[in-house]
Amino acid sequence: MKRIVNILILFSGILFIYIVVSGLIPFECLFKKLFDIRCPGCGLTRSFRDIINLNFDSAIKYNILGIPLFIIIFGLSIGLSIDIILNTNETLKYINNFFKKNYIIIIFILIITGIINNINGI
Repeated sequence: MKRIVNILILFSGILFIYIVVSGLIPFECLFKKLFDIRCPGCGLTRSFRDIINLNFDSAIKYNILGIPLFIIIFGLSIGLSIDIILNTNETLKYINNFFKKNYIIIIFILIITGIINNINGI
């Protein structure tokens, strides 16, 4: 059961990122559409595209969280792959504990990133 859950999470995550980054389905930021300001995630798709193309300077300009999030997602994908092979749930437990302990810091980082995105006018 653990293996099936990990495979579903990994597959759906990879599929979602592929669809968004490749531009197969155009996404429009609902936050920007409703409130006319940029959310903390605005520019991440363009940032990820630039990271894949090794354009790190422009990736940072689109969204300052692009490179760290790309590294985290890559690391989580490796962790989930190892969990699938070993039939464990260690990566999901780690993620759950991390968010429980650091949710205030994560919210603060998202607020600061939203402010930066609106100052830069991405």
